[in-house]
Amino acid sequence: MPNQALLAQAPSTPSHSNEGQVVTVKLAKLATYEINIRSFHPGKNFGLFGFFFEGDARSYSLKPSGLSGVAGTEVTSRIWHKFFLNSAINEVLFVQTESNDSGMADGEHVRYDGELKPRGGGPPSVKTEKGAVTTIVIEGKYAGENHAFYGSKLAKALTGKTFVPSLDVSYKITLTIDRVSKYIDIATHIKGDGFPNCEAFISDASGKAVFLGVHVRKGGAAWSLPGEGAYPMIESAIRLEIDDSGNFSGNLGNELRRKKLNKNRLDMRPITEWNDFFLKLNPNDERWKYIYLESLPDAQNEPAVK
Repeated sequence: MPNQALLAQAPSTPSHSNEGQVVTVKLAKLATYEINIRSFHPGKNFGLFGFFFEGDARSYSLKPSGLSGVAGTEVTSRIWHKFFLNSAINEVLFVQTESNDSGMADGEHVRYDGELKPRGGGPPSVKTEKGAVTTIVIEGKYAGENHAFYGSKLAKALTGKTFVPSLDVSYKITLTIDRVSKYIDIATHIKGDGFPNCEAFISDASGKAVFLGVHVRKGGAAWSLPGEGAYPMIESAIRLEIDDSGNFSGNLGNELRRKKLNKNRLDMRPITEWNDFFLKLNPNDERWKYIYLESLPDAQNEPAVK
């Protein structure tokens, strides 16, 4: 008599009429992942049309966010938004939406706490379909203002509003976890004002991080930020191989690249190669600024794997 508990783990070879052999399959664990979405300015300041307020003086990064002056904060952002997805219970946990301190160069800095904190739009919504192949859809948004602008902090305290336009970002991330074949498909859609730069990445429980995509800012703060923007900033579709624990096992496939090259099969390539492309990308490169959808590695600009 077959062990029914084992048979329940995954589909197996048919065993009726004494044909075939029962094969049990160890399903990959439904693990917890950290997702970061960050808006930052790569310059030391925002320039003339950003009234020379301080920027973040950095390029694209997978280093951890944190409050200004707190140990472990390795990069700053105008707004950083992160949360943990527990795919086993289909819940989003420990949502944080913060701004690092900012101000004029050599001037007073504003700490974004209390009523000045950016808005996280509440916990991201989660929809799921469970099974050996589990699909999870996460939707959320964040927004915040630059209260270093003269009078903004006072206006917010007195009226609860400010004349400074908000930086707006919304996102939809779909994860399809195949626990039998052991991979995760991730489709990422991020839109907003288009200013400043944006980056998104996912990390597994071991701390291995993978870019979901990046965006180079368009326009300037004065005319790009007003209104709740719907400019497409990041669009990507990738496959990540996972191990039994649900951690990323080292290879990644770029579905947009496969479609562009009209290939039948998805090429799996090292995650390090994918990440290096974004880490080396010029965050001020004019070639990337006005493309409708942000470019991702393709046959022309992605290094080949021998």
